[in-house]
Parts: sequence; C-alpha cells; structure tokens
Amino acid sequence: MSIEKLPAVIPFEETIKNFHFTDETDIIDVSCSSSDSLLSESDQHACNNNCLLIKIKEVLHTSFGMYVWPCAPVLGKYIWNNRNRLKDKTTLELGSGTGIISVVAAKCGAHTILTDSKKYGSVFKIAEENMKLNNVDCKNFEIQELTWGYITPFMIKNGQIDFILGSDVFYCPKDFEDIIVTVSYLLKKNPEAEFWCAYENRCSEWNIDHLLKTWDLSVKLIPLEDFGADLFNIAGHDLPGLKTINLFIFKYILTET
Repeated sequence: MSIEKLPAVIPFEETIKNFHFTDETDIIDVSCSSSDSLLSESDQHACNNNCLLIKIKEVLHTSFGMYVWPCAPVLGKYIWNNRNRLKDKTTLELGSGTGIISVVAAKCGAHTILTDSKKYGSVFKIAEENMKLNNVDCKNFEIQELTWGYITPFMIKNGQIDFILGSDVFYCPKDFEDIIVTVSYLLKKNPEAEFWCAYENRCSEWNIDHLLKTWDLSVKLIPLEDFGADLFNIAGHDLPGLKTINLFIFKYILTET
C-alpha cells in the first residue's frame, strides 16, 4: 500500500520517548530526548531477557494518534509479561497510532500487522518509522488500511490472527459499535484468538454490554496489579493509581449450530 508522506518540514514538535518494560513492579522508566538515532548497542545490552527498552517517536500534531496515550504502556506491559504467548504468533493492532504496541509485540517475537483508517496516512508513516527505529525487520511487520465497521478485502483474505491488540480505541462512543463489529468479525474468523484492550474510562455512563451480547463476545477484566501496572505515573501522565485505566480480554462466544 502507499503511505502518505509527511511534509518535509513538520510545523510540530517531535520528541523521542524511551520505554523500559521490566518484569518488576516499576512498570515504565520514561525519559525524553530529541534524538532519533537507532538504539545503540549499549542501550540494547542494558537489558537482559527480562526487560525491554524501546524508543518511540511522537509528533505533537492535531491527529490524536501521533503520540502515546496513557493506555498504551499499560497494554505494552501486559504484552511483555505474556511475551512467551506471542512468540511466532500473528498480532493485529487496531488504531495503531505511533505503533508502540506493535513494536512491543514484535520484540516478543510476533509478526505484527498495524492497521488504522486511511485518513490517518501520516500516522502510518510515524508507525513505520518507529518500527524501524527499534530495529524491527521489515519482514516481521506490515501496515494495512482498516476502517472500523467495514469488512475489507484485507480482512477477508488475511490468514490466521492470534491476538488483536487495541490501546484506547474506545475513545468516541459513536465508534464503539463499529469497533465491536470489526473485532467480532475477526474473532469469529479466528475463534481461538483474543482481543487485548486497554481502556481509559472517561465516562461512567458509557457501556458496551448490549453490543457484546449482540455480537457474541465475552469480556474479562484483568486487574492491573496482576502484572505490575497499578502505579501513579505512566508515560509522563499522572493518574491517581491508574484507577481510570482497565485491561480487558475479549473472546468470541462459540454458539452451537
């Protein structure tokens, strides 16, 4: 697919954030810089098999997807803690934005598919840059257009998907059913797959229970303390104990025919 190129001069600030995922309860160690160099050998060797250091480029742009939201490191932490399940599997990320989730998945040994709406061509470019910034081989990831609520040729023709990943995709209530329709289709096509989703609860009145029932999905809440993500600060965002962020696992409910 063709990827829209960013302007030669972007009139917005670019930053690089370092994310340090570990098996300890200190979820993330974040620092910012203006460098976009590849991870150095010393950076890579600073981590053993129990931790992961990645760099993510952000652009302070009117597009919401071009910087890391608080949910992303929470989901990234969960993925890293379950990295053995992702090795040699295929993941599909909804609303990939900066691509941080797919970077983590790729570092866990997965083949990653990054998706977003066609209208966010600049976001595709940032995601591709972040995959390369973290030395992810181009053979291990692909970028596809996917508009929630539509069954596209890519979704029909694509092979097996083991995990669907989504960080803060439930942002606008008008999109909720479209997301559920997309997830339901993918899980029905891949009945052993799971949808891992980090969600920030912005309104207590928002509810998707009726959509889950309509589209044959079940959901399980994963407590943040189960994987060391119940802290007060994440990705530079101060949150009171992360009480507004939840981690859910969705599955397709197999029905008898």
